[in-house]
Amino acid sequence: MGENEPSNSSNHIEKTCKHISIEIPGDLFPKDLETTFRREECIYKAPAALCDSNRACYTPRVISIGPFHHGNEKLMPMEIQKQRYLKEFCKRLRGETKEQVQESLNVLLSTIEDEKDEIKRRYADNTIEDEKDEIKRRYADNTIEDEKDEIKRRYADNTFEFSSDDDQFVKMILFDAVFIFELFLKNEEDMRDNKRYQDDFIIGKPWLRAAIQRDLILLENQLPFFFLKKLYRLAIEETKPTYRSFLDLSCHYFEKYGTNKTKPYETKPYKPLHFTDLVRHFLSFKHPELESPDGKQVKNLYSATMLHQAGIKFKALPDKCLLDIRAWKETEKTVKKGELHMPPLEIDNSTECLFRNLMALEQCHYPREEFICHYVKLLDFLVDVEKDVDLLIENKVIVSRLGDSKAVAELINKLCLEIVEVTSGYDALSQLLNDYYESSWNKNKAYLVSVYFHNVWIGTGTVIGLIILAITVARFILFFFR
Repeated sequence: MGENEPSNSSNHIEKTCKHISIEIPGDLFPKDLETTFRREECIYKAPAALCDSNRACYTPRVISIGPFHHGNEKLMPMEIQKQRYLKEFCKRLRGETKEQVQESLNVLLSTIEDEKDEIKRRYADNTIEDEKDEIKRRYADNTIEDEKDEIKRRYADNTFEFSSDDDQFVKMILFDAVFIFELFLKNEEDMRDNKRYQDDFIIGKPWLRAAIQRDLILLENQLPFFFLKKLYRLAIEETKPTYRSFLDLSCHYFEKYGTNKTKPYETKPYKPLHFTDLVRHFLSFKHPELESPDGKQVKNLYSATMLHQAGIKFKALPDKCLLDIRAWKETEKTVKKGELHMPPLEIDNSTECLFRNLMALEQCHYPREEFICHYVKLLDFLVDVEKDVDLLIENKVIVSRLGDSKAVAELINKLCLEIVEVTSGYDALSQLLNDYYESSWNKNKAYLVSVYFHNVWIGTGTVIGLIILAITVARFILFFFR
């Protein structure tokens, strides 16, 4: 009887299915529905989970670049300055007459028109559709056509529909791109002659220069670098061959994020995706080798204060890539056992914004290559409370501009919220430090040193006491055997 049950059950299912019909609408699965993202997409909206921690860190304060924040009323005053810079840039290229300015403008417009679709493909999250009415309101004419298709390809998730707004999109790209060119050129020229642009609306106002630089590293506030480089080359190199390349100008503008002695873009070829990616490269070009995904992942690391109590010495490693952290190795003698060398990290009011945008880029675009996330996670392990910050400041590993160790500790501790990491390049380092701390010999030795050799006077007293003790023991032995 039991042998017939499966057969009866199967027949019952078949009979039931004959009475069920499901009609699938033709538009249920769009033709462009994909299960993978396009590799050319590189400009994203910050994930909602990350924005919950601090949305302001991903939002521009004074200027919009690209489509994500275009039309924001708070940023509209800078649109007038974009128009001024466009006029000045065209005059810079071919001259000040109306015909010369128009000729320069035509070159820029035709280049952007050719690339507009490629530009759009670089953007994620289909948010350009939301801004098209505002773009249309701001720009009534039709022009730029060369690079728009290529630009579109840089924006992820295919949420932008530009079919009826290509001309407005092209003009938006024109104003944003030329603003960047003129800003970078003036920044370069101001370094050589700081009186030349003292009356400039932007260069003459240090607070505004800093605010714009902050906005230009935001992940949501980008233009594709390939397009900026191409447009600059076509516009500048034919008329101003002595000008520096756009990559050089960009590196010079963001040089505060690099080091004085290290020029990563000179040592090996690098093609940044945009300015956020360029700054990430400045900070992470010398990163630790990633551990195998199936290797042992360290879930915890003792804090800086606890490691110090076990004898670990923190030392600053100036003029090195931020991620170039060094510890002792059996095969190398460059770092003494028990020492951890770290490049100094300067923390100020812009640090949280910087790291949040770099980490958001890695979470969206660099799976298994989250080098900045790994560094921040290591820092989060080392810093639990103010005492940890004080120790790292004392050893010049952290340079704080905030003036409050508690604020620094809180900033570091909340950076890793909602960050997902599979494996870390610092797992081996973390395990090395944990093993050192858990050694009883290291703890006892460190305790004796901290108690009896804490400073010169205590150390001198300890040595004198040991000498007196040795003399006393020697005299006792001599007296005993006499």
